Amino acid sequence: MTSSTVYTDEQQRALDAYQQSVALSAGAGCGKTFVLTERFLSYLDPRVLEPTAELDELVAITFTDAAAREMRDRIRLSCYDRLKVATAVDEQQAWRRLLRILDTARISTIHSFCGSLLRSHAVEAQLDPRFEQLDAASADLLRLRTLDDRLRQLLLKRDEAVIQLATRFGLSKLREHLVGLLGKDLSGVVASWLEATPDEVIAAWKKYYNQKTIPLVIQELLDAAPIRDLQTICEKGGFAADELQAHCSRILAILRELPECDNPTRLLDELQSLARVQGNAAKKKNWIDESDFESFRDACKAVRDGVIKKSILYKPWNEEQLQDTANAGLALLALATDVARCYESAKQERNVLDYDDLMHKAHSLLTAPEFAAARKNLADSTKLLLVDEFQDTDPVQVELVKALCGDGWAGEGLFVVGDAKQSIYRFRGAQPAVSRQLREHLPPESQLSLTTNFRSQGAVLDFVNALFCDAFEEEYQPLRPSREQQTPLPAIEFFWAITDTKEDDSIPAQLRGAQRDRYREARFVARRLAAMIDSEDSLVVENNSLRPVKQGDIAILFRTLSDVQVYEEALREQGLDYYLAGGHAFYAQQEVYDVLHLLRSVCSVADELSLAGALRSPLFAVEDETLFWLVNKHRSLQAALMSPNSIKELSPVEQAKVTHAANTFQELRDRKDDLLVAELLTLAIELTGYDATLRSEFLGERKLANLHKLVEQARTLDELNPGDLSGFVTQLTEFVARAPKEPVAATTAEGDVIRIMTIHNAKGLEFPVVVVPDLERKRPSSKQDPVFDEELGPLVPSSDSSCVGWDLYQQAEKIEDNAERLRLLYVACTRAADFLILSSSIKDLNKPSSDWLKFLDERFDLASGDCIADLPEGYMTPQIRVTTNEPVSERKPARRTRGADLLKLVEKTCKMAVQDKGIVPEGVGTIPLHLRARQRFSFSSISGKLQKQIVRAEPVIGEEAIDAPTFDPRDFGTFVHEVLDQAFEKRGQNSFSEKSSDPFVESDLFSESDVHELCEFLAPSHLKQNVEEAAAEAANLVQSFLHSPRAQQMASARCLLREVEFLLPGELVSDTLAGRYLEGIIDCLYQDESGNWHLLDYKTNQVTAAEVPAAAGNYAMQMFVYGLACERALGVRPVESVLYFLRPAVEHAWVQSKEEQAGLVQEVCRGVEDLITAK
Repeated sequence: MTSSTVYTDEQQRALDAYQQSVALSAGAGCGKTFVLTERFLSYLDPRVLEPTAELDELVAITFTDAAAREMRDRIRLSCYDRLKVATAVDEQQAWRRLLRILDTARISTIHSFCGSLLRSHAVEAQLDPRFEQLDAASADLLRLRTLDDRLRQLLLKRDEAVIQLATRFGLSKLREHLVGLLGKDLSGVVASWLEATPDEVIAAWKKYYNQKTIPLVIQELLDAAPIRDLQTICEKGGFAADELQAHCSRILAILRELPECDNPTRLLDELQSLARVQGNAAKKKNWIDESDFESFRDACKAVRDGVIKKSILYKPWNEEQLQDTANAGLALLALATDVARCYESAKQERNVLDYDDLMHKAHSLLTAPEFAAARKNLADSTKLLLVDEFQDTDPVQVELVKALCGDGWAGEGLFVVGDAKQSIYRFRGAQPAVSRQLREHLPPESQLSLTTNFRSQGAVLDFVNALFCDAFEEEYQPLRPSREQQTPLPAIEFFWAITDTKEDDSIPAQLRGAQRDRYREARFVARRLAAMIDSEDSLVVENNSLRPVKQGDIAILFRTLSDVQVYEEALREQGLDYYLAGGHAFYAQQEVYDVLHLLRSVCSVADELSLAGALRSPLFAVEDETLFWLVNKHRSLQAALMSPNSIKELSPVEQAKVTHAANTFQELRDRKDDLLVAELLTLAIELTGYDATLRSEFLGERKLANLHKLVEQARTLDELNPGDLSGFVTQLTEFVARAPKEPVAATTAEGDVIRIMTIHNAKGLEFPVVVVPDLERKRPSSKQDPVFDEELGPLVPSSDSSCVGWDLYQQAEKIEDNAERLRLLYVACTRAADFLILSSSIKDLNKPSSDWLKFLDERFDLASGDCIADLPEGYMTPQIRVTTNEPVSERKPARRTRGADLLKLVEKTCKMAVQDKGIVPEGVGTIPLHLRARQRFSFSSISGKLQKQIVRAEPVIGEEAIDAPTFDPRDFGTFVHEVLDQAFEKRGQNSFSEKSSDPFVESDLFSESDVHELCEFLAPSHLKQNVEEAAAEAANLVQSFLHSPRAQQMASARCLLREVEFLLPGELVSDTLAGRYLEGIIDCLYQDESGNWHLLDYKTNQVTAAEVPAAAGNYAMQMFVYGLACERALGVRPVESVLYFLRPAVEHAWVQSKEEQAGLVQEVCRGVEDLITAK
């Protein structure tokens, strides 16, 4: 320490406890890194006698390279500070010596430490000390190749187990499942379950269910808000009849008995019968206060429908399903084990180790009895082991830490720092329970804490303490501010964008459900931040004085960046500069796609799709029309590039692009076998100027950094497999398909900009103003993927609703996930130094639906901000502002899209030219229409002729028989078509919203209420008058169709295509139409289980059932051309072409003779000629 360093009492206790091991629980913002640095240097300080150690006797372990660098840099800076104030010569020499050798300090990630340990004890570990360490990407590539090779071998051998698994899951899904399972450590599962029988597996499930699942579920049930509400009402009293008092007393008795009951379903059945207000003592007249009755009624309904009925305790057990899933799980485990052994052999052949190998071999070296001597030498040579972020460890890592310190680890030599409340990395294997167990194993005097917060003002900490005081399993220690509150109160804001039923024309019509709500909230947030900045209110503390908020003070923290573009657009609209940091969507970036398309095209001349992607991308930037002419003239893109002949239809600029692309691909293919992958990729970038192109785009620096990251990945692969282009392409293809959590390349935020990032990326950071938006976001639905669990064995989901081992695992996972999501909210809130905004769209403040909003609602009144929770003694009640009105921004909204509106620019220029204020430049003026040169003709069914317009329009037939509608029939037809399209868009998914992407679908087909809701939503965007009437009629028509046999066939179809666009060469209709093209849109095309294709077209004509045959005659030519288009695309004609008239709900199937077809051909030709000669 320097003479000016002042420690808090908690810090001093942690530094003075050098004679004992310490588990330090460091709250958010409490200076844990500072304490780690000081503890490390306390052993090297020449001014103190104890504790002392040499630099190589100190080991510091972190979990990321960035954290290791930060710790080393902190120690170096602290050494410089001590050197500056040192007066004695010997002290100065000591600090200078330490600075010289500091790079040799044993400060590293746990994987790097294990790698060094294994190399220094290679003989004992039975390893070649020259082994290479595989990074995650290289390990994945080797694992994928091994998996594919082994699956291919087993399938060629017709392995019965593999064939059965492939039949059950589908071959591609089986491979996908194995990829996920092999990416995790299988050693524990293999050791426990590989030789098990199905009966043993089922017995383990039932034992787990009785011993663990039931207690967990009962506790979860008792903690549920509806149960607590019911309990509160029953305890309140206010009964007008003794029988009601007895009724409520029995409910309370059941809730008390549940935790100890041997048969909980019996009590839950009784609770369901009591949780009603009809047919029992809870009727309305037995309550003194009507509001109590209503509260009891609502709570009962929520308990019955939202808690008990959804409980896993009511899932049936089916012996057949138990046997089936146990057998399938064991077969899958055997296959995964077989592939894992092949993977081990592949690693041995290459002398490489992956991260799991490093951990397990190091663990074996430190724990196996035969290595006791090596373990003792290592423990004797380590005086102090420091571990940062200890809450993110797993069981193997904890055992490693203990072994490094020797048998006396609990007594001395260990200093671990962490905060269980900030453990948010379960997806990496972190288990906060194991770190908590180690802490509890130490004596009380070794369990120390840091609670003085150096980051946030008191107002923020008061809110955090009030919100989380009883949220975690371990005892909560309130955070205390280290400075006085300086900014005005309140410093917490609840910011609710209320989503009512009123139509908001400012929201794009194509947005639906949660997307629409999110758009509204994003606009609220952007305007609030703009107003905050423009107001110049002093809300930020800097150098102990107040100043206004700047853009660079603000961070917007998301759970996921899936919908971040909505918020980006809203910020741009307000003219706010921002920087998107981190994220895990590296393999979803367009520049990654572009490079993959390029390399796949270089590898294979047969990959036309990748070649099209590369040519159309900024690598070559050819136009869509160019691609069309290349294929049209040469039948393939590859043949077009190889052809020496130019295409007269291409402009000189486009022809130059094609020539450049051809030369580039030729050079890359010529040199691909001579260059390393990184060198080939670098050459491709040089030849195309792709890096310069990316730099000129929006977020160009980020895109360029991603490109450089790809080059680095290629360079890493080259170190293991030099020049393995096909391997790199395989790896990149797999990662694009699976989208693993790989962060985008890091770039530095420049200037005064708002930061946007995930909460995970924000961990360890702090910002003056923090916004946590999208609180109403629903949790993602659980995947139906198999899992391997050491306690439950290999698990696959059942094919019905019965309960199997997989369900028990998911139940436990749900509870763990709920706990981590609360920790994630804690991390988000504790990033704020001066001001915190919690934001969300929400329909009803009294009925929040997401877990975070429900959690807030239990402690605060969402409408007023008042704290309604009973706070422990000594806690301060936070002050909270609630905003529900859209903020007023003085800024003029900017365009959400970037760039000029070229059409408006041309229109303005033409007007100026007419007024003699300028001239229209050559090439910008109106191009005269040359009808004879027209090649594409849009197909429509008006009067049986071809028309120029592209929009589908339908005639009104039979108006005499049916009253004409009071809305435009053509607009109505388009409207109904869109409703039907949406009805089948998400077939097989659960909803359109968070569960999918829209609030209307409940099952494969819409319910009646869904149809009405969708029609009411879409009608205003299609019709200008009598919207409600049109929506009601459309709902009736669509609902009738959805109940028809035809709709059921579509719902169960093997393949269902909607709104299929086609471009049919005219020569397929008649030689006289050569060079012409017919384009149109087919309403529906589907393939049944037998493989036959069916063509379907909807009609909303005003006809009766008797008038259908006559009305159908008007569409003969349309169905004829549609059939030709299908035959051209599919290679076979549809087995039927059907017109479905929605108003009478009558079908008309078309069967045309050759004579009729010839007549229709003449009609098509005549219609085209009429259009060409029309004036």
